[in-house]
Amino acid sequence: MIIYGSNSSHLLTKPIPEITCEACGTAESLRISVFGRYAHIYWIPLLPVGKLGASECSNCRFVSRHNQMPPTLKAEFVALKKQAKTPVWHYAGLAIIALITLSSFVMSGFNSQEDKKLIAAPRVGDLYHVRGEQGNYSLLKVVEVNGNIIMLQANSYQTTNSSNVSELNKPENYDEPPFDLTRFDLEAMLQKEEIVDVERPSL
Repeated sequence: MIIYGSNSSHLLTKPIPEITCEACGTAESLRISVFGRYAHIYWIPLLPVGKLGASECSNCRFVSRHNQMPPTLKAEFVALKKQAKTPVWHYAGLAIIALITLSSFVMSGFNSQEDKKLIAAPRVGDLYHVRGEQGNYSLLKVVEVNGNIIMLQANSYQTTNSSNVSELNKPENYDEPPFDLTRFDLEAMLQKEEIVDVERPSL
């Protein structure tokens, strides 16, 4: 379940001595506060969604929200709202999303370069995660390397989830007869994203 909503934090407070309280008539008792609203997911601020405020009388504690203020008091609120700066941490969620996105791009580029190296120097036992025409995923296992010729054995099973492909790697799942491809064929499959990942099991 995704927990989301909105919250606010105090930004700025200013006394307004020029205006008397409309409730009790006391002079120099009003102050205006501005609050910044932000949307959050799991209580992590995502982005700011505006500013609101209220006035309060220190004498009678009468509170007037920004949309209920008389014109003279509202003008003071509008001016103060312009001065109130939105805290950087109100953008924390966007910053986290940006970092995750950047990290995924960096990791994708790193994995792509690593896959190219493994394709260029195949070893017996290498597993090629392949995507079929129907969008399903399966495995090709290197069973022999003879110069430029790579002998492969196809896995008999498929999965719709790319992250579950490694679970298909069981000896009994390879009952198809081996076939051969060249290094050029494998590089072309990688370029076309028919091979989506290369896994080299540790020895």
